[in-house]
Parts: sequence; C-alpha cells; structure tokens
Amino acid sequence: MRIISWNVNGVRATTGKLKNGEKKGGPTNNVITTLVEEQKPDVLCFQEVKTQSEGDLACFKPLFKHIYCNFAKHKKGYSGVALLTNVEPTWVTYGFDEYPEEYIGDYANKEFHHEGRIISAGFENYIVVTVYSPNAQPELARIETRIEWEQVLRMYLKQLEEDHALPVILCGDLNCAIHDMDIYNPKMKKKTPGCSVEERDEFQLMFDAGFTDSFRHLHPDIQKYSYWSNFRNARERNMGWRIDYMLVSDTIKDKIAEADCLTDYYGSDHCPILLALQ
Repeated sequence: MRIISWNVNGVRATTGKLKNGEKKGGPTNNVITTLVEEQKPDVLCFQEVKTQSEGDLACFKPLFKHIYCNFAKHKKGYSGVALLTNVEPTWVTYGFDEYPEEYIGDYANKEFHHEGRIISAGFENYIVVTVYSPNAQPELARIETRIEWEQVLRMYLKQLEEDHALPVILCGDLNCAIHDMDIYNPKMKKKTPGCSVEERDEFQLMFDAGFTDSFRHLHPDIQKYSYWSNFRNARERNMGWRIDYMLVSDTIKDKIAEADCLTDYYGSDHCPILLALQ
C-alpha cells in the first residue's frame, strides 16, 4: 500500500496552484493531480480542506473512485478531512461514534467532536485513519482540548486494533514536533504551541502505546520538515517543522519500505508526506 497525506490548507486554494506554487492551476491541472500522477498513491488523505461541500473534491473523481469527507459542523471554511482511494474500503466511519463512552469517554461533548477532524477506513490488511489534530493555540490557550483529543484518539486507535485484529496507519497533521530535531529552532519557548512540554509528553504516549513514526524509523538522523510559516520566507530558508506524520502499529514497522516528506510539492504551507508498505 502506498499512502500520501497532505494538509492542503484549503483544497480549493491548492487546486488553483501548480506544483511550483504558481496560481495557474485548475480542476485537471494542479499540484494535486501532478502529485497523484507522479507518486501514484493507493490512498490520498487531506487535512484542513476548509469546505462544507463534497463538490469541491469532485475534480478528483477521474483519479479516485471513492471519496470520503468529514466537515466541520458549525464553522464554515474550518478544519475538515478527506480520504480518496481506488480500493473500496470494507467500512468507513467519521468521528468516534462507533465506540461507547466506556471506551473513550464522553467524546460527544468535546469541542473537537464537531470539527470534522477524523475519518477511519478499513481495508483488507490495514486500517487507515486520517486526522487533523487541534492546535494548542498561542500561549497554549487550547491545551486542555488538545490533551483531551490526544487521549481520546489514542484509546480509539488501540480499540480499532483490538476489535478488527488489524494494524492501524495513522496519518495527518498531528500538530506536534515531537523531538528537537523536528523543528528548525529547538530553543522555542516552552509555551510555543506544537513543541510545548505538555504536547510532547502526551504525544509520546502514542509511541509508548505501540506506534512507530515511519519517517524516523527509516531516517533516524535526517532533519526534514513538513510545515513552514508563511512569514519571513520560512520555506525558502528551510525554517520548518515536522508536524505531519505517518504512524503505524509496531507490528508492521518492519514493512515500512519508504517514508518521506515530499518537499518538491508546493501549494500549501505544508508539503505532502509519503508512506509505502511492502
């Protein structure tokens, strides 16, 4: 299986751009179609699609037979994820609805439950989950929501593994640079969202629970990023963060054949990331 994940920062905006970031794209000629043609993913996952209409993804129907979307319920043009594939899943879910409170808590009353942040899809050999994790916000104003999300997601993924007896692939913008080498300036303030002690400690529990960072598994010493600020020519100066991940159940970490940040593709403040399993 070959999977690509990308925080497109607005799918309509990204389809209006070419691979080099120029605003000359269109429905059939844009950075996303070029990405699919060149990288040939079996599954393509988007985060931060910023739309309430599946019609904004209709231009990808010639490329993918099955398109699934989850949108923010109460905030127009906010958040949202999508999963596109030519291999029809055996099942697809949106949110955490299939699990009762005793497994993952009172999730229905959590703010993130209505923000279109997750899609899960079952395939023959794997479960693919794409997510857009909440940002902790400046001065960690949303840190409680962020920690709750991490706890619910972690419990949910482990329950998926157990119930379906399949390994899980978690992909998406997880909004945390887990190690100092995953950020251009490791001396960031402790309250900087995305690299705070609170976020790193909670995110570490995901690895402790039995998940492997596919990129770091293959590239323990390589410093490469997936996100750059729009300010100070950050991308040109490579002042980036690696906050987009492909995590896999430890049981299949030896099947990781390729994992990379595809930095040659522009169109968003993030670049696509790739996972190939043998």
